[in-house]
Amino acid sequence: MAKIKKKYLYLLIIVITGIIVGIIFSNILSNEDNKLVYSKITNYFNNIKNDVPINYLKNLSSSLKNNYLCLIAIWIFGLSIIGLLLNNFIIFFKSFVLGFSIGSIINIYFYGGLVLSFFYIFPALIINILVFLMMTYYANNFSLKLFDVIFRKKEFKLSLFMKKYTKILGIFIIILTISSLIETFIMPFFIKLFSFIIK
Repeated sequence: MAKIKKKYLYLLIIVITGIIVGIIFSNILSNEDNKLVYSKITNYFNNIKNDVPINYLKNLSSSLKNNYLCLIAIWIFGLSIIGLLLNNFIIFFKSFVLGFSIGSIINIYFYGGLVLSFFYIFPALIINILVFLMMTYYANNFSLKLFDVIFRKKEFKLSLFMKKYTKILGIFIIILTISSLIETFIMPFFIKLFSFIIK
């Protein structure tokens, strides 16, 4: 149990670090990059505020694609020893993007940005980052098991662990599907409720 807690704590530190670095990075962009980020974010929120028709099918497809690709990439990398490095980078990058989004929204809308960023990330993006964190935990475990088999000559029932590993992937795919549905159909509704703070 203590080992499990340490592994999760290690991944949690990576996630928190990624979010903090993302927030910091959003504050040190060049003027040109700032204008591009400002344009994209204000267009997104203004479209919701002004009831511009949303292509829900396109947004859902994009969300599912991004989530599935990231999850499956972590799962596949877990099938190799090098996954220990690559998967930690993926979880850091996803956290960085989350932090960057939060920082950019707050920079543009100030105190109102705190409310907007909350509904932008909660609950869908929070669920996503937790799923990626847990998938990384299981992927790292698999990589470590392979390391023990190859270099330490330890006995290991690979087929049994592989069955469990695949089952976990299936569960997380279902969770991410629900998350994408929330992100596509529910998140814009709550942002619309607080659109009065968008100027």
